[in-house]
Amino acid sequence: MWYLKLWRRFVILGLARTVEYRLNFLFSLITGLAELALAVLAFVIMFRYTNRVSGWSLAEVLMLAGLYKVAEGLIGFQIAPNMLAISGYIRTGEMDFILLSPVSSRFLVSTRTVALPALADVLAGLILIVYAGDRANVQWTIVGLAEAATLLLCGLILLYSVWFFTVTFAFWLVQLESLDTMFYSLFETARYPISFFKGLVRAVLIFGFPVAFVTTFPAQALLGTLQAAWLPVGAVMALLALWGTQRFWAHAVRHYSSASS
Repeated sequence: MWYLKLWRRFVILGLARTVEYRLNFLFSLITGLAELALAVLAFVIMFRYTNRVSGWSLAEVLMLAGLYKVAEGLIGFQIAPNMLAISGYIRTGEMDFILLSPVSSRFLVSTRTVALPALADVLAGLILIVYAGDRANVQWTIVGLAEAATLLLCGLILLYSVWFFTVTFAFWLVQLESLDTMFYSLFETARYPISFFKGLVRAVLIFGFPVAFVTTFPAQALLGTLQAAWLPVGAVMALLALWGTQRFWAHAVRHYSSASS
């Protein structure tokens, strides 16, 4: 499939940049491990005088923290570099050339840049998941792993769609830095199980800014405590989000005035 071949070319270019700046990758790995160690320490302190918080043990929360690190790494690898660049394409006029390309403009603006050093976070997160999962007596079944991976994918698609929806406003607005900052601030809530939140906040974290699908629900799938309905709900939400953001992107492109005009 030519889309896959084009994306592979983007990855190769990203690898070339990483090789050119090898110390940057090492620094990213050290930084990611340090951030993970601080997160683990915070949870250890939280559970110092109790065995469970809102139904979660320390080992289970640490496994969720590992999932957060994996999601953070995947977002940093593919989603964030491209979302942060879209408004610049519009301001500088580079969007004109993207729209003239025979390839889907959404595909190009969403995939043309990768940040391979972010994969260090994915590796660190996977290590923590395995360690904490063993401490939590997780049964590593194919079904559980498949459910967790599917929910994580749905969650990433949903978060990508939320961010893509906001950056599409760059066709009409000049500065979107505050919205990008807001995305990362809200994403921080994925560090914690949604049972730590109540009422409207919990509903928002499931359906509005659906971080529950990247950490809480995959963790529950691995633990065998996931409510079966969340898997099809996540899949339907992800498909609707992709469809809705595509319609909005197409509308914005139709009303786009060239930066050079």
